[in-house]
Amino acid sequence: MKQGYIAQQHAQVVGKNLKQVLTGGKEHKLATYKAASSELAIVSLGRKEGVAQFPFITISGCIPGKIRSGDLFVGKTRKELGLKP
Repeated sequence: MKQGYIAQQHAQVVGKNLKQVLTGGKEHKLATYKAASSELAIVSLGRKEGVAQFPFITISGCIPGKIRSGDLFVGKTRKELGLKP
């Protein structure tokens, strides 16, 4: 299952640690990545339907399909990276 948002969170910690090590920082002060305790997954099932798993419920149908299939989070990711749409 694709979980790019988890990779982004992990990459932020790795980036901080690399910067600290490369600038002569102390290795014992490196940050530790802690994964979220609850998982979230949204999978599209065609153009109009999908399945969403939240920590408290799993739903299927047009609502998760609408959330996921808009632009597949491409717009949100480009914005976070400072790129033009």
